Amino acid sequence: MDHTYSDSRFEQSEAKRLKSESRGGSPRPSASDRTPDNSSSTSPVRKKGVAMVVKKAPKRPMAGGPKAAKKFRSQRDGSSPEESEGGSEGGPYCLCRGSDDHRWMICCEFCDDWFHGECIKMTKEVGENLIEKFVCPNCTDSKVFTIYKKACTLPSCKRASRLTQTPQSAFCSSEHSQMWWDRIISRLPKGKTKSGLNDQLSQDEIMAILASDLSEVSAEGKWGIKADPFGLSTEGNGVKDEAMPDQITDEERIFVDMASSKKKQLEDEIAMCNKMLTLIELAQDRRRAAIAAGKIGEDICGYDQRLDAVSARDVFSAYVASPEGQLAFEQSQLVDPLGENSFTRGMCERKRCKPHSGWQKLLAAGIKHQIREMTEQAEEVGEEERAVRDAAGERLRRRMAEGNRVEVL
Repeated sequence: MDHTYSDSRFEQSEAKRLKSESRGGSPRPSASDRTPDNSSSTSPVRKKGVAMVVKKAPKRPMAGGPKAAKKFRSQRDGSSPEESEGGSEGGPYCLCRGSDDHRWMICCEFCDDWFHGECIKMTKEVGENLIEKFVCPNCTDSKVFTIYKKACTLPSCKRASRLTQTPQSAFCSSEHSQMWWDRIISRLPKGKTKSGLNDQLSQDEIMAILASDLSEVSAEGKWGIKADPFGLSTEGNGVKDEAMPDQITDEERIFVDMASSKKKQLEDEIAMCNKMLTLIELAQDRRRAAIAAGKIGEDICGYDQRLDAVSARDVFSAYVASPEGQLAFEQSQLVDPLGENSFTRGMCERKRCKPHSGWQKLLAAGIKHQIREMTEQAEEVGEEERAVRDAAGERLRRRMAEGNRVEVL
C-alpha cells in the first residue's frame, strides 16, 4: 500500500513538471526530485573509484561581439543559435549601455562586458592584432590594465612583431623589414656629404658599413658602430697591442713622455707619503712604550720632534736618506736620537699640550688627504696617456684594415 501511494505521488509530480515545461517556464523541483525513493530509482549505480574525464572547454573569443560569443557557445554545446538565445544577449553593453548593433566589439577580461571599439577609441585592426589582454576603463587601475603586443616597427603597420619567434624580429614580416630599410636609406643624401658640417652619412657610406663588420647591435638592442671597429679585422694580420705605441707621431710621443714622467713623479710622492704615515705610527709606538715602562703618564703629549719633517717633502726626503731614517724604517722602530736608549729624549713631555693637540689624528688625516689627491691626479694623467696610445693603435688598425700601406719589395 505504501509503495502504491508513493508511485502515485511520483506520477502526479511528473505530470506537473511536464505541464510547466510545455508552458515555457522552468520546472520547480518536487520533493521526490530532491529526495528520490531508492526503491523506485532505476538509474545505474556508479562504481566507487571510477573517475570521470571532464574535457576543458575552449576559451571564448575575446573580440567579435556578443553574437559571436553566442555562436561559439552554441557550437560548443551542440545547439542551434536560436535555441541558445536568452534575455541577456540583447544588452545593455559597453559604456553607452547600448545593444549589439553589428559594430565591432571587444570583451573585457575581468567584468566580461562587451565594449564598442568606437566608444573606447580602439580600431578593429588594433584590437584584433595588438591586444594581448583587454581591460575596460571601468576595471582599469594601477595594477590591472590593458596589455598590448609589440607592434611592427614599420609605422603604417598595425600587426604584431615577431619577438616571440626564432629568430626574433621587430617586424611582422620580412617584407616590412626590407621596406623599412628602403625608407631609411632613401632619406640619406646620395652624393658625398660635406665633412665638418654634420655627421650624416650618405647612402653609399651606410651601405658600406652594413656590408662590413664595423657595426654591431648593443645589449640594449641599438645598432651602431663598434667601440673597437677594426679590432677583429686585424687579428689575422699579426697586429698586436705592443706594437701600437710605435706608430705615434712626434707630437704624441712628446705628450706621452711628459705624461709618463708626471705619473712617475706622482707615484714617488705617494710612496713618500706612505712613509710619513709609517713614521707617525712609529712615533705613537714609542709613546706607548714609554707609558708602558712608566716613564711618562697617559696625559703626556708624546709628540716626537722628528715628526716636524712630515708634510715637508724635501726635509722628509733628507731624513729618509739619512742613516738615522734608514735605520728607523729598517727596524720599524724609533729610538733615542743620540743612541743612549732614552725612552723620552726628543719627545714632548708637557701635559695637555695645545700646540700638539691631537697630533696622532691630525697628521695622519692630512697625509691621507694628500695621497687621495695625488692618486686622482695620477689616474687622470694615465687616462690621457692611454687615450693617446689607443688613438695611435686605432689609427694603425684602420690603415691595416683599409690596406693603405706600401710594401717595399
